[in-house]
Amino acid sequence: VLSDEVYKYIVHSPPKEEIEHLASMSSESDGENGNASSPSSSAVGHVHFASLPGMWDRTITISSAGKTFSATEWQVGWCIGPEHLISPIHQLLPYVQFCASTVIQEALARALPRADEPYEGHPNYYEYLKAKYTKKRDLLGRALEAAGFAIPDYDRSPGGGFFIFARIGKDIASAIPKERLMANNVAAPGGVARQDWALCQWMAEEKGLLCIPASPFFSQDRALEGASD
Repeated sequence: VLSDEVYKYIVHSPPKEEIEHLASMSSESDGENGNASSPSSSAVGHVHFASLPGMWDRTITISSAGKTFSATEWQVGWCIGPEHLISPIHQLLPYVQFCASTVIQEALARALPRADEPYEGHPNYYEYLKAKYTKKRDLLGRALEAAGFAIPDYDRSPGGGFFIFARIGKDIASAIPKERLMANNVAAPGGVARQDWALCQWMAEEKGLLCIPASPFFSQDRALEGASD
């Protein structure tokens, strides 16, 4: 659980203009920044927060082998930052995860320098990964648009992530069986299946296609207002 005061310093690949504005605001306060980043970000204008003027001494950059190297179950990653911020993490970590696999840690330590070398026709592994995910994103994005969904404009918004946040179009909304809308569902926010939940359940049960309802990404109040529909 994070307070608003802490949460406002957590950044995940926002647009360049927004991140520069946040840096200028942070410079006027005493807060630290937690920059959850990934070398595979495909966002236009992506800037590591720690690279901005005056931000290195105030930023912890966190990344994960699970996402960067497609090794989800490894559960190992790294933090980069100034000594005065990393030292407390070293002290805390043994009490949080005290049984990380030494073999996997060693594998990651060997993989990181090799990832900077040319790979599959690209300057390094990270450029290869970005190109691969961009290709997959665009392929799926075109299919979603053809099916009647709306997707983000990736020339304007960050592309660093594994999900496409697609909005339900009118034709798709009208195809959802009426009896599924606002039906009782203890797992859904407020105990009822709004449009997003009804669509995902219908698609899973009747079409064999799995997707994730949007409402868990919103507060319950906003979901009940229909923001996730």
